This record gives sequence, C-alpha cells and structure tokens, in this order.
Amino acid sequence: MPNDVADDTAAAEEPQVPSLLDLGLIGALARALDEHQTSVIQPKKDAPKEPLIEGFVKSRQSDLVVEVGGQVVGTYKVPTTNDKFVVADEAAFDAYAEEKEAILVTIARDPAWEKAVLAHARMNPATGDVFDSRSGEAIPGLKFVPGGQPTGSVRFTWNTFKGQAVGKAALLAAWQRGELNELLRETPELMAAGVVPQAEDA
Repeated sequence: MPNDVADDTAAAEEPQVPSLLDLGLIGALARALDEHQTSVIQPKKDAPKEPLIEGFVKSRQSDLVVEVGGQVVGTYKVPTTNDKFVVADEAAFDAYAEEKEAILVTIARDPAWEKAVLAHARMNPATGDVFDSRSGEAIPGLKFVPGGQPTGSVRFTWNTFKGQAVGKAALLAAWQRGELNELLRETPELMAAGVVPQAEDA
C-alpha cells in the first residue's frame, strides 16, 4: 500500500508536457501579439522623433530629459552631422585624380587616395577655396559642407546608476501603479495590465 501511494504521488508531480498542437497554438498567439505590439507600440516609440528634430532646427535644442515623479527616466538626443568635405564636381575631381595617377583601371578614383585627400582637405575662409593641407595645393571639385545638422534619427538612452537601468525601473513602477493612466487614456493598449516586464528584460 505505501508503495502505491508513493507511485500515485510521483505520477501527480510529473509535469505535463504540452502537445505539439498546443505548442503551435501558443506560438501562433505569441506571433500575433508580437506583430500587434510592433504595429501599435513602435509608432509611440517614434513619436518624439519629428518634434525633436524640428525643435533642433528651430532652437538648436538637442536634448530632452524625460522624468516621472521627479526621477529621471532617460534622455532623448538629436545626433548631428560632422563637418566634412564631399565631391561636388565629379569631372573636376576625376581630372585631379588622373593627374595624380590615382585613377584605377576601372576608371574610378582610388578609394584610399580619396579618403586621404578628404581627410587632409582644408578651406580658405577668405576665398572658399579648398586645398590639400599637406602640400597647399588647390583641390578642384570639392566643397565644404558644415556639420551641426540633424542626421534624421533620434537616440534614446535609459538613465542608469552603477549599471542599473533605474530610469526604466522608475517608469515601469509608475506605470504599474497606474500613475500614467490619465496620460495613456487615448492609448489604452499601453495601459498597465497583466505581467509587468522587469527593467532587466529590455
């Protein structure tokens, strides 16, 4: 009799293995939810991008600090381009490359030579002429493009402390407490519900 009880207990404790059909159904549901979340949430993630870029163009403001309950959540930053020289007149620059024997057999400029020329290019502020800082020789076909313009993307970083995403944790805690519900009234799909993701999950 004791052996029968032990056998029954072992059988009851044995975990149930989902059938292949169940696994398929769960997998299909997960895919559907993932696709739905992507279509609904991604636009919300991207929403600050255009206003941030427009704000930078108008006022040169490149950073936006996001806070909740006095706790810094993270910072949006508008990356900007760097000053650089680019080829404006292909024919003139090709002729210059040919003169310097920097034309490849494919009738294309030597990429290594072009990279070096662009790296050493400088502009005379009085005349606007571009020249090679190594030799002082004028470089035809180049123009100076000033940097400081928005690249078209926006970067977001979570506020961290000693390697921990404290900003994300603060945001999720406020979300779980329902403190953001009024803000999310028009986007109920973002309302807190079900299992709350942990800061380490993302």
